[in-house]
Amino acid sequence: MFPRPLLLCLQGLLLGGFAQACPPPCQCYEGTKVFCSGEEIWGIPEGLPGNATQLFFVETSLAALGSGPLSNGSSLARLVFLNNPHLSLEAGAFGERASLTELEVSGSNLSALSSEAFGSLPQLRSLFLTFSALRALEPGLFHRTPGLQALHLQGNALAALPPRIFSPLRELRLLDLSHNPMAQLPDRLFHPLARLQVLKLSDIGLTRLPLGTFRPLRSLQELSLDRNALADLPPGAFSGLSRLRRLQLQHNALASLPPCVFACLPNLDSLNLEGNRLSALPAGLLRGTPNLTQLLAASNRLETLPAGIFSSLLQAQTIVLSHNRLAHLPAGAFRDLPSLTTLQLDHNHLTALAGDIFHNLTSLEVLGLAGNRLQALPPGIFDYNDYLLGVALKDNPWVCDCRLAPLASWIRNWSAPLNSQTFCASPDHLKGWALPALPQEQLVCLAAPGPADSSLSPGEAETARAPCTYRDPDGTVQLACDRAACHRLTVHLPPQGDSTGRGLAYESDWVLNSSCGTVRVSVAIRAEPGGTAREEEAVSPHPCSEP
Repeated sequence: MFPRPLLLCLQGLLLGGFAQACPPPCQCYEGTKVFCSGEEIWGIPEGLPGNATQLFFVETSLAALGSGPLSNGSSLARLVFLNNPHLSLEAGAFGERASLTELEVSGSNLSALSSEAFGSLPQLRSLFLTFSALRALEPGLFHRTPGLQALHLQGNALAALPPRIFSPLRELRLLDLSHNPMAQLPDRLFHPLARLQVLKLSDIGLTRLPLGTFRPLRSLQELSLDRNALADLPPGAFSGLSRLRRLQLQHNALASLPPCVFACLPNLDSLNLEGNRLSALPAGLLRGTPNLTQLLAASNRLETLPAGIFSSLLQAQTIVLSHNRLAHLPAGAFRDLPSLTTLQLDHNHLTALAGDIFHNLTSLEVLGLAGNRLQALPPGIFDYNDYLLGVALKDNPWVCDCRLAPLASWIRNWSAPLNSQTFCASPDHLKGWALPALPQEQLVCLAAPGPADSSLSPGEAETARAPCTYRDPDGTVQLACDRAACHRLTVHLPPQGDSTGRGLAYESDWVLNSSCGTVRVSVAIRAEPGGTAREEEAVSPHPCSEP
């Protein structure tokens, strides 16, 4: 059924002209369009303009439509019935109406149709019988409509079709059988349809494709088999479809694919394999599809990719591999893809990427890496992607140390808004920090611990043993920090003066260096009563970093 806002919108489109006199409650617009709506309409109103070319009945109480009521007027080209729940069509309902080119009956409760329901409509080009509870079609239903080019039967209750139901329709270009509980297709059902260009078989319960089902469709350009229950495909399932450009196989139960199943599709432009059960793709699967520009294989069970599987796709612009189980990408996985602009690898199990994995993708603009297990990326991984404007990186366990510094810098310069929700997972003192907002000086690595310093006593050396040991240029001041991000400091001071009373006994500032970075330390010692001294240390907030 069509929703009320859509119907109001349709009525609004017809209000473009000056209203003319019409039998109530219908309205006439632009001299040739008639719109009749309302539950008070039980039959075809008398007095409809004879020169009308378009006639709409929307949400009325029309019941049986027999011969006669629509016999007046020879100009009618389009006749539409939308959401008329009681409507039924009897034999000859439309009479000898040679001018009619489009007939639509949608949202009714037809259940069945007489084989003579359409009378003689030799000029009919488009027929919509959709969402109208049709349970069966009479074998001779289309004998009087030989010029039909588009037939829409989606959304009914058709469980079977007569084997030769489409034999008269040799001019047919589009056939939509989607959303019917068919489960299987009769043999030779499509044999007369050599000119068919679009075939939609979405959500009809198919469990298998008999070999040769589509072979007669030499002109077919689009085939929709999505949302069925196909568990496998015969090797020659698409033989003879050399003009096919769009193939929809998403949301089936495919666990594997024959290596050459697409080999006969040289003009294929778009292939959708999303939402199946594929754990692997054959290495030569795409060698016969050199013109493929869009490959969608998300929401499968892929664990890796065969080396060179994309090597023949010089025209490919979009590859989507999201929501799989990819843990490893082979070297050169994306080689020979000069036209690729979008690559989605998000929500996989990737733990690491080779530094040159994207270097051949010189046209890449969008890259999805979110939802993986990446802790870092190699320096320069995006150096050859001059057009790359968006990289999704969130929901990875990023380790925010020096290894992540190049990526953090790249994010701040190129991709900060997109990655505002990209957070550090470790170390503990940076956990939860948004990577674009993290100061560069925080991204440091702790150096490996060295031998104990000889200038420290054994007790002091044990206390100060840590990965980072800082010194001033002269080596007279040393600072050691422990593994917990310098929460404990030990400073070994050189001799400097003496203090026997209150007041300042020692004060100095140093800039200390190590392989971990640079730290500033200020120390002041004041004499206290009783000959003791109190040491005051002021250390930069994050000593294992550049100031």
